[in-house]
Amino acid sequence: MICLIAAASLLSAASDPVKPSTLEGLRAAIQRELDEVGAGSIGVALVSKDRTIWAAGIGMADSATDREADENTYWRLGSITKSFVGLAALILQERGMLRLTDTVAELTPEIGIRNRWDTETPVRVAHLLEHTAGFDDLRYKDYASNDPTPLSLRQGIDHIRGSLYSRWPPGLHLSYSNAGPAVAAYIVQELDGRPFEEFLKHEILEPLEMTGAGLLRTDDLEARLAAGYDAEEMRVPYQHIVVRPSGALSATPRQMANFVRMLLNRGSFDGHQLVSPPSIARMERSETTLSARLQPGYGLGNFPSSEHGFIFRGHNGGMPGYHARYAYLPDQGLGFCVMVAVSNNRLVSRVDDLVSEYLVRDLDRPSAPVAAEMAPDIDQWTGYYRPATSRNQSMRYVERLVGVARVTRADNVLIVKAGGQLIEFHPVSKRVFRHKLRPATTLALVDGPDGTKYVQGEIGSLRMVPGTVVWFERLVAGITALLMVSSLLWAVAWVPLRLGGKLKDRLIAARVWPLLAVMALSIAIAVWIGSTGGGDFAKVVDQLGRPTPAAISFVVLSWIFVLLALQGLVCSLRSSPEQTGRLARIHSIAVSSACLVAAAYLLYFRVIGFPTWW
Repeated sequence: MICLIAAASLLSAASDPVKPSTLEGLRAAIQRELDEVGAGSIGVALVSKDRTIWAAGIGMADSATDREADENTYWRLGSITKSFVGLAALILQERGMLRLTDTVAELTPEIGIRNRWDTETPVRVAHLLEHTAGFDDLRYKDYASNDPTPLSLRQGIDHIRGSLYSRWPPGLHLSYSNAGPAVAAYIVQELDGRPFEEFLKHEILEPLEMTGAGLLRTDDLEARLAAGYDAEEMRVPYQHIVVRPSGALSATPRQMANFVRMLLNRGSFDGHQLVSPPSIARMERSETTLSARLQPGYGLGNFPSSEHGFIFRGHNGGMPGYHARYAYLPDQGLGFCVMVAVSNNRLVSRVDDLVSEYLVRDLDRPSAPVAAEMAPDIDQWTGYYRPATSRNQSMRYVERLVGVARVTRADNVLIVKAGGQLIEFHPVSKRVFRHKLRPATTLALVDGPDGTKYVQGEIGSLRMVPGTVVWFERLVAGITALLMVSSLLWAVAWVPLRLGGKLKDRLIAARVWPLLAVMALSIAIAVWIGSTGGGDFAKVVDQLGRPTPAAISFVVLSWIFVLLALQGLVCSLRSSPEQTGRLARIHSIAVSSACLVAAAYLLYFRVIGFPTWW
C-alpha cells in the first residue's frame, strides 16, 4: 500500500507540467481533472500548525439535486478511520486503562483469537493496530454485508471471525487486515464502558470540533454527504461496513483539517491536549515487525509515504465510490487532506499530486542520507525470495508463484528484481537501504527468530527460499499448464476426425474425460473473470460474497473439474494402448495427472471447491 502511493505520485508528477502557484490556480487545476472524469466531487484542505490555510469542496456533491460541494460537505474516509482507533487506544493508555503491550486474551478473552504460538508470542494490542497479528483480511462475505440495522461492534466481530487467526507468529511481518483495528476498537469499548461510536464522539471528535462526523449514517450526514460514483460513473449506495471502526468514518474537509493540525501540534488542538507528544510519536512509529527499529513503518493507523523528496506521515482510505487521504510533514508543520467521491485511480493520483506538490512548493528538499558501506556478509542475503505474507489468504496461491523476487548486488548497490522490474537500493547502514529515489530508508535485511533471512520494506516482507525450489515450482507449473492447454489444442485435431468416422476403432473415453476436465476449469475461470467486473472490487464482492448464480456456478464447476480429472486418470490407466492408441493414452494420463496436480494445489489454498460466500 505504502509503495503504491509513492509509485503513483512519481508517475503522476511527470504527467502534467502545470504546477499551480496560487490557491486559485490549484482549485482550477483540480476542477480540470474532475471535469475530465465528468462525475463526483472533491474535498480539499491545506493546513499549518497554526491554522487551516484552505478548505474547499469542488464539483457537485449531488447532481440529482444540484447541490454543490463545499468545505462542510461530508465525504466517506474509509481506512482513515484506523487512525482514530489508534488515537483512541493511546488515550486509554495515557489514562492507565490499557497498555499497548497488553494481550488481547487478557483484555477480552471472549474474542477467542486462534493463535498456535500464543504461549510464546500472544497477540497484543499493538499488533492489532500495526497489522502485525498475522490476521487474514476480511472475506467476500464480510465486505458484502450491508445491514442497515446497524450491527453492533461485537456482532461485526463475530461476522469476521474467519479472519481472526494468526497465520504466523505475531510480531514478525506487516500484513494489512481490517480485522485488527476492529478488535482494538472493541477493546477500547469494553474498557471504557461506552459504545465505540460514543467514545469517539466525546473523546476525539468533539474536542477537535468535528461534531457531526462519525461512523453511523445520521439524518445530518445523509443530507450533506457527497454522492459517490463507481468507475462507470454510476451512483453507489451507502455501504454499511460490517466492522465500522475499520473504515466507516465520514467527515468534512474542515473537520479533517482540525485532525491534521492536532497531529502537527503533537496531540494538541487549540489549547486542548488530547494526548501527549510521546503518544503522537508512538502513533508514527512501528515497533512490532522484525525491521521496526531499522526503518520508518506502519505505526498505529499511521504510515510514511515518499513524495517530492519529502517523507509524509498519514493514512489513506477507499471504499466503493470514495477515496480519501490525509498526509502531513511533522518537521515542516504542514499537511493536507483530499477526499474524492468517484472511483477513478487516475483522478485520485493526480489530485493527490497537485495538492502535495503545491504544499511543498517553497520548501527546501531534505538531503538524502549519506551513503554507507554494505555489511561484509551481505552476500548471505542475495538469492531468491517469495512473499512471506499475503493480505488475503485466498490470493496466496498466486503470490507464491508470481511474487518471487531475486536479490543481487552490484558494487555498493542492492538490486531487487520483482515483477519484471529492477529496483536499486542504496545502503544507509550495513543492512539498511533506501530506494534510489527516496530520501529515507525503505528496506532492511533481517534475520527471523529461526535464522531465516528476510527482506522487509516498501516491497513487502519477503522470505528467502532456495533457488532450486523456485525453479522446480516454476517447472511444474509450466508443464502442468502446457499439458492442460495441449488437451484443448489436440482436441481440435481428433474431434473432427472422430465426427468424420475416422476413429471408429478407437476408444476415445480416455481422451474425452481429461478434455472435459480442462473445459470445466476453463469455464470456471471464465465465470470468475466475468464476476470481477473488470477489476471493480465492489462488483466482485456483490457476485462472490453471497450465493449468487455466478458464485454457485464457480464452486460446482470447480468440483466437476476435480471429479473429471480423477475419472480421466482412472480411465486412461485402465485403457490399453491398442484400444486408445499409445500416444493418445500417454497424453491422456499426462493431462489427467496435470489436472490433478492443479486441483491439489488449488484445493490446498481453498481456491476451488469451497463456497466463496463462506
